[in-house]
Amino acid sequence: KKVLVAVLLATVAFSVFANGGTETNNTKDWKFERKIEIVCPWGLGGGADGTIRPMATLLQNELGVPVEVRNETGAGGVTGVEYTYKQPADGYTFMLGTQSLYIQDMLGNTSMDFKDDFVCTDILVHSINMLVGSKKQLAKYGIKNFSDLKSYVAQHPYEVSVGMLTATGVDGMCFEIATEGLALNVVQYGGGSEVNADLAGGHCDLAVGGYDDMSGLIESGDIIPLLVFCEHRLNIFPSCECTAEVGISSYAGPWRGIFAKKGTPQGAIDTLVAAIEKCRKDPTWQEFLHNAAYDERTVPAVGNDLVNFCKSEYKELRDYMKAQDTLEKDYKDLQ
Repeated sequence: KKVLVAVLLATVAFSVFANGGTETNNTKDWKFERKIEIVCPWGLGGGADGTIRPMATLLQNELGVPVEVRNETGAGGVTGVEYTYKQPADGYTFMLGTQSLYIQDMLGNTSMDFKDDFVCTDILVHSINMLVGSKKQLAKYGIKNFSDLKSYVAQHPYEVSVGMLTATGVDGMCFEIATEGLALNVVQYGGGSEVNADLAGGHCDLAVGGYDDMSGLIESGDIIPLLVFCEHRLNIFPSCECTAEVGISSYAGPWRGIFAKKGTPQGAIDTLVAAIEKCRKDPTWQEFLHNAAYDERTVPAVGNDLVNFCKSEYKELRDYMKAQDTLEKDYKDLQ
């Protein structure tokens, strides 16, 4: 009997240890018991930070534990990735991520294979990129729409400038596809605020970016949308052409999702995702989506849709980087 009791106690002890104390891997049994940290690899006040903070507040109310956003900035998001990678995969550390981290991975800038060591568990928003122009400069050139732009550039090669943050990013890919064959003067910038300031001041003619990052200047009339990278015209800009109707196959836009380090208990992931899905219905979140035009495009559903979407995004960026000769790290399943 003593031997039997000892075996039973050992079995219980091992079970508790394997499941991280009283927390189990089963979604229905998992309960967050302390603070959850969501790492944001970008700074305060930016589009990424502005997306995760309202959701963190809703999650905190839903889960009943503190949900803290930690900004770990630097190296184009890599600093935040490295910080998250060093944390234990115990279900209490998650990370906000975008497809720009896929790019950093394939540039060889991460110490791990990001594609294999992190998983996107849910996508919060999927923004829409747009080609915009300086109101002052467009008036000077007599350009009112994308067709006018093409005609003007054909007659005045390299006269029109476009501000670019990075040629290897999503914005660069959108620009490259949309303006193929157009002789534009590409000017490199260090940050989005610098580009926006020059657009408003008439020191730069064009730029590509998300509505969420440019909404203030668009609303003030300082910059004008010329083309949206979307399958349909936007409700907020019904007069602005979209790529689909002008025969351009480019719909990429910045999306932001929650990532978990490989090995994170599935129960923790499922419980957090269930809470996110519930918080999506909150009126404050719906208002946030509408104000930033995030409600113009749906996000992939959790499960196979999300898995396929992420793989497709990785492959599209991989193919673009290979064509640009910037691909440093490749994955066999993307070839």
